[in-house]
Amino acid sequence: MKLEGVDAVILCGGLGTRLRSLAPDKPKVLMPFGKRTFLDILMESLSVAGITRVVLSVGYLKEQIISRYEKTPGIVFAEETSPLGTGGALKNATKCIKSKSVLVMNGDSLFTGLDLSTFHEFHAKQKGDISIALAKPRTEKDFGVVTLTDDGRILNFAEKTDPGERGLMNGGVYFIQTHILDSIPDGPSSIEHDLFPRFAGKSLYGFFSTGEVIDIGTPERYEHAKTVLARP
Repeated sequence: MKLEGVDAVILCGGLGTRLRSLAPDKPKVLMPFGKRTFLDILMESLSVAGITRVVLSVGYLKEQIISRYEKTPGIVFAEETSPLGTGGALKNATKCIKSKSVLVMNGDSLFTGLDLSTFHEFHAKQKGDISIALAKPRTEKDFGVVTLTDDGRILNFAEKTDPGERGLMNGGVYFIQTHILDSIPDGPSSIEHDLFPRFAGKSLYGFFSTGEVIDIGTPERYEHAKTVLARP
């Protein structure tokens, strides 16, 4: 199932504090991978899945992102005037979303191996409000961990917990029914801390996929990402 008619939101407004030693004047999503940027790679993955309309939620150094992509067909910008966090940024982008469900992605991570069409089929079948793509945990402490019932319902969502706890890792890719965005308050908030826990045990589902969640949040992870995503 291709995803024509499903809008995507990429959260691009992060400050990128830990990457500033490498690029003090560049937003994270524009970090280079050869001739491509990281945002180019994310949007290529959406194009493969059939998504043709993408909302870029931009904040920090947004002028650089807008300048690069403003002439790209299908790209819409939701601009922050002050930092809003992931929840506030998504609420701010609501006015740009036209589809009944929306694909939401972090702008500084890529879930390799995740089939977006199959993920969307799962979300539609479950008839839930939110579905989170889940991966096998890695060793660092800075990731969200969830536990599931047999039918895929998420019982609890714990962001940035002890990696020794058993569970699956939040992969940073979500399908969300658009009407749910109305429940996000105006102003700064976090979808991981403020939105997801409210739906745990109810209409929050998890979709496990093999593959690696690659993020570029630190210089070390950026260097790793370059080796994984390098083109011949």
